[in-house]
Amino acid sequence: MPLEIIVGNIADQKTDIIVSSSNNKLLATSDNSLAILEKIGKHRIEKELKNYQKLEITEMAVTSGFNLCKYIIHVVGPIYDENINNKSLLTDAYNNVLNKAIELEAESISFPIISAGANNFPGPLALDVAVKTIGNFVEKHDLDVKLVLLPEEKSKKIKYPELHRLIKRSKLEAFLHKPKIVRLEQMTGKQLPEDAEVEKKTGYEYSYYAPCSADGYDLDDILDNMDISFSKTVLNLIDEKGYKDSEVYKRANLDRRLFSKLRSSDNYQPSKSTAIALAFALRLSVPQTDDLLLKAGYSLSKSNVTDMIVEYCLNNEIYNIYEVNELLFRYDQKQLGSI
Repeated sequence: MPLEIIVGNIADQKTDIIVSSSNNKLLATSDNSLAILEKIGKHRIEKELKNYQKLEITEMAVTSGFNLCKYIIHVVGPIYDENINNKSLLTDAYNNVLNKAIELEAESISFPIISAGANNFPGPLALDVAVKTIGNFVEKHDLDVKLVLLPEEKSKKIKYPELHRLIKRSKLEAFLHKPKIVRLEQMTGKQLPEDAEVEKKTGYEYSYYAPCSADGYDLDDILDNMDISFSKTVLNLIDEKGYKDSEVYKRANLDRRLFSKLRSSDNYQPSKSTAIALAFALRLSVPQTDDLLLKAGYSLSKSNVTDMIVEYCLNNEIYNIYEVNELLFRYDQKQLGSI
């Protein structure tokens, strides 16, 4: 998967390169970076870093990875100042490291949230810069990236208030429609919902279930849409829109090998996550996405948090898969792409 956002210890990641966020004296500036020192031994890293002079912001030093990885890149991130627009410096820091990874012929790399520790960059802003910068880079280069957050770095800030309200309302409705046990001292005067299905329990105890309408399509809809396979539909859309295969699978956060299965087999059956990721890559509307999902036997649900986020993003033309995945990550949902 080109970009995955996770919560964990960066020193435990199995990638070719691990990045450490440092200050200009090459001292670790975050708990994730300190975790690297603890695993390797501070004296071993400091011995290699003696070869470097004091670095400027966005510059970096490369050391061996010891027992963790092939290389460790120590990058100097900017210190946050609300009076200065230093997002561009943070963007440069990420791009410098990413370009160095390509130069070192790495296939994978793990980043902390640069500058979010002692450098005081607000977590949500630092994460937003990281996702956009890395996302733009991996659309043009073959590199698998993990963005590793500490538990406290996971943002609770509401990015889209309207979406947040929809999700809260859906969760409330789901709670209210759960099966309930009601104790009736007397049936007379106690009225259940008109559409409730009542099952008598022991004594005066009853359970009732308020039925809900099913999302999706009926059988005729499904059969009518099965004439052309999912694979053929995707390939036709790519041709119609004038896209390249590489453009589509990178936009979809998919591995090239997975996409080759779709290209080579008319019977390819995607996961729902993969099908949705391709809808974003193809810049489809909600109705077009519904039609594409139906080819694979799926549909978007009005009561599923992931599907609500997907529909919200499609309706608002938020097609960048990495921004969508950042939203899914905020709500503890599985991210889209090759996971």
